[in-house]
Amino acid sequence: MQFLPGGALSGASLEASRRLDRRALACGIEMRSVYQDSARNDPTTLAYARWLTEQGGQVRTSPLLPPRLLIFDRAVAVVPIDPDLSRLGALCTSAPGIVASLTSLFEQTWDSAIPLGADRPRPSDTRPTATELELLKLLASGMTDEAAAKRLGVSLRTVRRQMSALMERLHATSRFEAGLKAAQHGWL
Repeated sequence: MQFLPGGALSGASLEASRRLDRRALACGIEMRSVYQDSARNDPTTLAYARWLTEQGGQVRTSPLLPPRLLIFDRAVAVVPIDPDLSRLGALCTSAPGIVASLTSLFEQTWDSAIPLGADRPRPSDTRPTATELELLKLLASGMTDEAAAKRLGVSLRTVRRQMSALMERLHATSRFEAGLKAAQHGWL
């Protein structure tokens, strides 16, 4: 089980994983991965995720993910010491309480994530997508556009484009008005 936040992954990283993932799947190891929705927009990451499913792995996507996480056999969890600086190393734990909590977090996220082969649900003319809802929540919590973009694994330009589209759909002339109308629609 693993979370892969941040959208696009480097080609070098994916290529290094290919041989190991192929061998693990050939041995009958179950692999379930949740990528951030924005990974669907990167051809290299999307091709790798499709390859992984062809090999027997399971891949889903979610608009928002917790920091990177690996769980092995529901017995060992690996998390970065600092999610913003993964090169600082990782914490590996087999403490039952921690592993059980992280496994529960994974399962909840997995259940709400969209399988890679499935189409993402299309919003109605006014209802926002899951990613747009997460963007609204992040901005309503006080995050800057830059911080929201990083959390969603998309570019700053994408955040601004999505917010502009939401404002247009809500017939709002300011972000404040958009937030108010989003709350009135029950989106926040």
